[in-house]
Amino acid sequence: MSNVLLIIQLIISIILTGLILIQRSEGGALGIGGGGGGGLMSGRSATTSIARMTGILGAVFIANCLALSVVYQIENRDNLIIDDAAVASQPAERPAETPPAQPDERR
Repeated sequence: MSNVLLIIQLIISIILTGLILIQRSEGGALGIGGGGGGGLMSGRSATTSIARMTGILGAVFIANCLALSVVYQIENRDNLIIDDAAVASQPAERPAETPPAQPDERR
């Protein structure tokens, strides 16, 4: 399930990036250098279909992010960091000791 949501997230992000890049710039650059009276909240800036699709895909993107976090939480419910640390702190079995090598007496 998480793989399907992750692929959907990737597709949405690519489409959303494309939609944002093809929109007309409002020109303001954070208010530096003017921009005119055709701002975002004026009556002349009617919502176009591209802006509407961007808003819808943005909402779907956020909903998919939340769904991904819930699915990952459910899938990894049994894998707690505390449990992993407890297993790692237990001493491992010592391997059987081998006797030291005897030196050759042919010298």
